[in-house]
Amino acid sequence: MSQFQRVGDYCMMALNTQHNLTLTEAEISVILFNLEEKYGHLLDGEIPEEVQTIFSKLEGSVDKYYEKVEKAQSKQPTMEW
Repeated sequence: MSQFQRVGDYCMMALNTQHNLTLTEAEISVILFNLEEKYGHLLDGEIPEEVQTIFSKLEGSVDKYYEKVEKAQSKQPTMEW
């Protein structure tokens, strides 16, 4: 299956094409905050699967970063004075 769909004279990417981009933690926080504002009152089964997936990917990315930082910090020697 092609990654592109032709619409008239235009070639459009398929909706499931993945993109890699860089977001700051502040930008991720804004997105997560707004998702929670819009969907936070709903039960898990009521939240669209696409929204749950996006939320999980963004939150997981931040979690992985801090796990990596904690692991690196634990390898640092303890300062004794």
